Order: sequence, then structure tokens, then C-alpha cells
Amino acid sequence: MLLSTAQDLAQFVDELKRETDRGLPLVGAALIDDRLTATLRAFFCEVPSSGKLLDEPNAPLGTFSSKADACYALGLIDDFEYNEIALVRKVRNEFAHAKHGMSFAAPRVQGLCSSLMSDLPTGSNYPLQHPRFRFTNAVLCLALRLYHRPDWVALERRGSKAWVDPGAIRWRSVEDGLPPPGIPVMVMVKGE
Repeated sequence: MLLSTAQDLAQFVDELKRETDRGLPLVGAALIDDRLTATLRAFFCEVPSSGKLLDEPNAPLGTFSSKADACYALGLIDDFEYNEIALVRKVRNEFAHAKHGMSFAAPRVQGLCSSLMSDLPTGSNYPLQHPRFRFTNAVLCLALRLYHRPDWVALERRGSKAWVDPGAIRWRSVEDGLPPPGIPVMVMVKGE
């Protein structure tokens, strides 16, 4: 891991520790959302419509869930990451949509956090069963997995490609000669 990456993640961990119960899922999910956005941007062709998919108002890939779905469908994240991200998103939504009084003690949040499968540390009496700890751990594990994903994905960036030979798709007249062998032909006859 690069020193700059370690420093950035250490600063992020310090910020997460200071967050309230409501702030923690919002900030944690925002980091994962940012990594998904950067991953998609690194994979898409460098054309104006790529930005439109991600950045414009009502962008088709403007939500956390749509970015996760797109990354998963394109093979940019694996099954484990997709499932963990889905749980992080659900916890985030519980806090984001609750009017007041939400905490990691809420039964629904506890259930979601107990479903998180990220590897847990051993020793040092970590509060492994505490939902807030499990959520923070999952966000950090995902952050570690996704931090440089855009760099790796950029190596496989899509590029514009001609799928059809432009010479094969054009109007011809039999008066000009027959089409070359192997070219599909659709015949249209002038009516009288």
C-alpha cells in the first residue's frame, strides 16, 4: 500500500471514529459511493456521455445503488463486495430516512450489521458483536478493497469500437454491380 493511501485511510478512520451514529453510515457510504463512481469513470470510454451517466441531474447512474449494480454487472466488483455494499447502503438508508432518534441499537440496524461478512480482527478485545464496530469494520474493509480499484480498472478502459464495417452498410444499386461476396444483402424493389 502506498504511504499516501495509508495516510488518507488513517485520516478517514479518525473521522469515522468521531462521527455520530447518524453521521457514521452517511460518511462511510459516501466513501464507498465515491470509489464506485471513480471505478465506473475509469472503465467507461472517454466520451461526453460517460459523464452524463454519472454526473448530470437525474443521471441514470447517479445513485449509490445504481453505481453498485453497474459495477457488479460489468464485473468491476465481485459477489462479496456487491453484497457488503448492499448492506452498507441499507444501513445508510435506515439512518438517512429516520426522522430522529436513530442509533446502532435499533433492531433493524443490528440485524443488518450482523449480516456483514467482512473479516473481523482478532485479539485486543474488539467489540466484535457491536453493530457500530461491525459497520465501521465493513466500511474500512470495502475501502481497502476499492481504494485503488479505479487504477486497476483503467487498465481495461473501454474504447470506442467500430462494430460494423461502414462499407458493408450502404445503399447499392444492381445497376452498379453486385455486392462483394460475404456481404449480407437486403433487396428492395421499386413499385410501379
